Amino acid sequence: MRIGRKGLALRGAGRRSWLSLMAFACLAGSFQPATAAPGLAKELQAVAAEIEPHRAAYDLRLDRSLSSPDIASAVGRLEFEWADVCSGWTVQQRSRVLLDRAEGPRIDFGWTLNSWEAKDGQRYRFIIRRFLDGRESAETRGEAELTTAEELGKATFSKPEGLKIALPEDTVFPTSHSLEILARAKKDELPFWRVVFDGSGEDGGLAGVSALPVRSIPAEKPSPQQSEKDAFRKHLDGHPGWRVQLAFFAPDEVDTLPLHEQTLTLYSNGVADDLVFDYGDFTLRANLVELELLPDPGC
Repeated sequence: MRIGRKGLALRGAGRRSWLSLMAFACLAGSFQPATAAPGLAKELQAVAAEIEPHRAAYDLRLDRSLSSPDIASAVGRLEFEWADVCSGWTVQQRSRVLLDRAEGPRIDFGWTLNSWEAKDGQRYRFIIRRFLDGRESAETRGEAELTTAEELGKATFSKPEGLKIALPEDTVFPTSHSLEILARAKKDELPFWRVVFDGSGEDGGLAGVSALPVRSIPAEKPSPQQSEKDAFRKHLDGHPGWRVQLAFFAPDEVDTLPLHEQTLTLYSNGVADDLVFDYGDFTLRANLVELELLPDPGC
């Protein structure tokens, strides 16, 4: 969903909603891309070893206290899957939002994302479909590879056909970015800045992302009073979490207001909860309502 500070625009419905979830420098002053910390690759491997592949569902609703009075209501659903397929990580995401404005017709929009990212973080494939009023309005697909010894990284799109994007040095893909957020949160090394490529949007799929700390959340012990409805939360027991704010910018416009912001709680096993998507005119809150761990792929 491409909704900037200048108002609602559905031209790019589906814009970086995780993870996107994942899929993940301070907001004031000058920005300098953070250099990789010594041993960071090993730290990312350690974080990846703690990830529990899972399927999650979230109810979306309008946060009235943070939204314009011009927006009457908004409801929706977000479904997210993060799987280990041995050769890499796959992410599947599906979302639909029904948005009512104070005046004018209801807006029904959504998106799907299917992606694969190599476990070394060097290759990425993606298919993104956007929907408006129940019909597919756009499709983007392609693949990308990061810097090699011979040449800079690049993304090659099959839709739109022939589009090629050079990837700046130190670009990362979404899952690697999420793992780095976790690694840095554990070591109290937030904030940090990264250029992330996910293939979405109208600017070639690149965004500058600032990750800011909000607070740490200690691991909870199993609760015998947990309701049957919330039984899925047992999968979060024993896992510490971190409340993190993400601000998304056009890659070369870091001194402007962000295109949008997200705040989420990210647990050490990779599960996200209590997501807040701030698009300027309105804010959506996503609450975890279903969580299923996926079987071991037996790699």
